[in-house]
Amino acid sequence: MATRALVALSLALAVPLAGCTASRSNTDSSSDFQGANALVASTIEDLESAASKGDEAEICGQLLAARLVDRLSARGKDCRTVVKDALDDADSSNLTVESVRIAGARAVARVKADTGDRDRIETVGLVRERNRWKVAQLPRT
Repeated sequence: MATRALVALSLALAVPLAGCTASRSNTDSSSDFQGANALVASTIEDLESAASKGDEAEICGQLLAARLVDRLSARGKDCRTVVKDALDDADSSNLTVESVRIAGARAVARVKADTGDRDRIETVGLVRERNRWKVAQLPRT
């Protein structure tokens, strides 16, 4: 797959998807936001939830932008297989959406991942697609 499975589906969708054994935090950080910002944060929360359930179909079909799904599927494996492999290799973490910035049809969410060893702040890019916010760029530190 491209760039080592997009760097193991970027830290296994890694941070926001948090792995198949991800433990969700007790709070939904999207409730800390209002309006469109809450919708962006909710997408991250939905991604974390789908990952914790191992729901590759929801991740690929509802939560990832079409261009990202195409990139993940570029080398002969479909998105669901790539996501499943990444989730199987992922560690668990608790996620908190720290901030959201929206510019038109694009958004950036800063997400804190508490992995047990140390907190990491990740940046996730989203786009507005079919009247819903979807993950368009996987986490980068």
